[in-house]
Amino acid sequence: MVAKSAKLTQLIQAVDGQKVHQIRCGDHRFIDVTIVQTQGRFFVRQYKFSKRSWYDAFINNPTIDGLPNGAMKIGDLEVQINGKVPEDLQSMTPSVNQAYRKLLGLVYPLMRLTFDRQKHEATTLELIPVFDH
Repeated sequence: MVAKSAKLTQLIQAVDGQKVHQIRCGDHRFIDVTIVQTQGRFFVRQYKFSKRSWYDAFINNPTIDGLPNGAMKIGDLEVQINGKVPEDLQSMTPSVNQAYRKLLGLVYPLMRLTFDRQKHEATTLELIPVFDH
């Protein structure tokens, strides 16, 4: 069995190594998103706002007793997750912004010109890996 720290290291490398990742809430299909990693934590933001979004699915189906409420997939690596609004969202926002800037490079400032920063930053979810489920 691979140690939890080795699994986390593998996940960090996978997320940092790609720009397009996938998530799902529950057993629904995977959808493409961009996940960023900062300080060993994983975050994703909503950039399109629809009534039945992946963001709403996670908000409306919170984790119970630490059981996963979704999964993230990077290539062949699939990890169960708990997707939730981070309790320290305001203090983490600058780090998450920097992680997006680092991952997306020149594309990120151009993207930010087209959306309401506060609205998008407010839809940041933390994806907490559940390795021992």
